[in-house]
Amino acid sequence: MCGIIAYTGRQQAAPILIEALKTLEYRGYDSAGIAVAAEKGMNTAKVAGRVEALASSVKKRDVRGTTGIGHTRWATHGGVTDRNAHPHVSTDGSMAIVHNGIVENYLELKAGLVARGYRFASDTDSEVIVHMMDGFMKDGDNLETALRKTARMIRGAAAIVALATDDPGKVVGLRLGNAGGLVCGFGDGQNLLASDLLALLPHTNRVAYLESGEVAIATRTGLSFIDLEGRAVNKQEIVVERTREAAARGKFPHFMAKEIAEQPQAATACLRQRIDFERGRIELPELKLTAGEVRKLRQVVLIGMGTSLHAAMAGAHAIEAIARIPARAENASEFRYREPVIGPETLVVAVTQSGETADTLAAMDEARRRSARQFAVTEVDGSQATRIADATLLLRAGQEIGVASTKTMTCSMVVLTLLALYLGRLRGELAPDRERAAVEQLAALPRLLSAMTELEDGYRTLAERIKSTDHLLYLGRGPLFPLALEGALKMKEIAYIHAEGYPAGEMKHGFIALISDRVPTIVLAPRNGLYEKMLSNVNEVKARGGEVIAILTEGDEGIAKIVDHALYVPDAPELIQPMLSLVPMQLLAYHVAVGLNRDPDKPRNLAKTVTVE
Repeated sequence: MCGIIAYTGRQQAAPILIEALKTLEYRGYDSAGIAVAAEKGMNTAKVAGRVEALASSVKKRDVRGTTGIGHTRWATHGGVTDRNAHPHVSTDGSMAIVHNGIVENYLELKAGLVARGYRFASDTDSEVIVHMMDGFMKDGDNLETALRKTARMIRGAAAIVALATDDPGKVVGLRLGNAGGLVCGFGDGQNLLASDLLALLPHTNRVAYLESGEVAIATRTGLSFIDLEGRAVNKQEIVVERTREAAARGKFPHFMAKEIAEQPQAATACLRQRIDFERGRIELPELKLTAGEVRKLRQVVLIGMGTSLHAAMAGAHAIEAIARIPARAENASEFRYREPVIGPETLVVAVTQSGETADTLAAMDEARRRSARQFAVTEVDGSQATRIADATLLLRAGQEIGVASTKTMTCSMVVLTLLALYLGRLRGELAPDRERAAVEQLAALPRLLSAMTELEDGYRTLAERIKSTDHLLYLGRGPLFPLALEGALKMKEIAYIHAEGYPAGEMKHGFIALISDRVPTIVLAPRNGLYEKMLSNVNEVKARGGEVIAILTEGDEGIAKIVDHALYVPDAPELIQPMLSLVPMQLLAYHVAVGLNRDPDKPRNLAKTVTVE
């Protein structure tokens, strides 16, 4: 969710970069910086703190030049310090880069660079990029070729922008996957790159959007585009409205589509400063829990409503499986009416995107009266839930405009998975090698989500089939059962099609009576420990003439031969399968709603936050 801006033209770059970074402040950040290329080297200024502090710093020094880059950072690797702020500069000061995303293999790359004599000035993963590019340019490559070669060596979804004093008047930008978009602005005697259209609108409304695997080359006189092989790419120039809402949507027709696509960035934001990548540990400093306090817990109760309840259900499964603490999810609206058995040895975790959901707040009040320890999992710092709770884990998903929650559901599951791992370590249930493996799996999540959110065509085709049905059934097992409920909820919320989610083991206890060729069944069946049981469920539906749409692991040809339609998720560990399995159901519901000419951002009768019981 970090902000990127780049400028090359006739004007002094620094004031333009600073104003753009102010526009991008809404995205959230903990540090900011700029780098401007000049004849005598790279002029840089960066601070841990607000853009205003950066602006003051720039005024005190000679940061002159007409080509520059800027960045607002949320820390992932390395703490919030001046030296960890972007841009990162090569040892000789000839090159600078800014980066959004996670370099999953940075430890391996860093070791190789250190062996070649490179010195690192920060604790970040991003710094490997500038040193790798510097090495290629020292071998004679130009700026864009150095970026292309570096892109082939790093693993992870990313947005990178770079400039070099050895290649003056040029800025290059790259997008890999969906870790953060880059939009290119065509100006008169100036050209710009940014992570957000809003930053470009003071200068131009003629833009082009980079797709994954594309490189933009900006000079004062023009913009050109190539792919990772160096082949020319033709990009259509788009004239956009200068309204704030149109700018906020960017290239997307609806906020829901944009927010589904933002899930890789949102997941990255969730992980920042909560994972120590070098030690392979989960760190949740917000909670201030001791191992002794965790060992005294007798149960964890997670409460929520709607999508937040489904996230709570997934979280309860993770906590019980990993931390070995009895855990359950409760509907907040029912929780306080049945004299819940909770007390000081109970941890209550309230999951609420807004922090203002009336039923969840009432349930939290009930937990407080019974002296339970409470954590809030929410997007909104300072909301009522955060004031009631003993500690808060913020989602950091960024503002969600669409009424139907998408990226906040993913972030809720990520945060609750982190909580499960953290509790597991404090209880002594999670060995160091298992925790390190979990860190590596979570680090891969943004890249894998990126692969999911870029798929569209298959969903449009399937949506054409589904939009004519009146009923849908969803089946899931274990940690994927809450996802079946969430998939059904999304279809009801925005497409207005009746849909129900069931645990697959419940199938013979009523569900099976509904199966017919007029009621499609959506089955969550990626490869995991329950795969064989899901295969049995698929065969039972097909034996009764039912139509099956299956969400499968890539490469699974077994179930694919049996079902009527297959949607695929990347081959991934079971820890992150729920987050990946969520995306196909979001995309399917979205495209069905659009196919029925229903506004997915503003479903009838629904509000974003329910503030009354």
